[in-house]
Amino acid sequence: MIQMYVTTSNNNIVILNGIRDSFRCRQRNKEKKDTFKFISYKKMLREKKKNNSRVFGPFPFNTISKL
Repeated sequence: MIQMYVTTSNNNIVILNGIRDSFRCRQRNKEKKDTFKFISYKKMLREKKKNNSRVFGPFPFNTISKL
């Protein structure tokens, strides 16, 4: 399981736990307007302090890769 940090359009941070193929499929999907933006752990800590945003999770994120 991999833990990823994601910002939403409302500047909230969501922690997702999933497998590598699930995140790979989500990052390469260009057809949908993505509401998720993947960020690093250090950037998550900075955004949390700077914007006083909320951190939600961890949530399971398992999708079937179509690649």
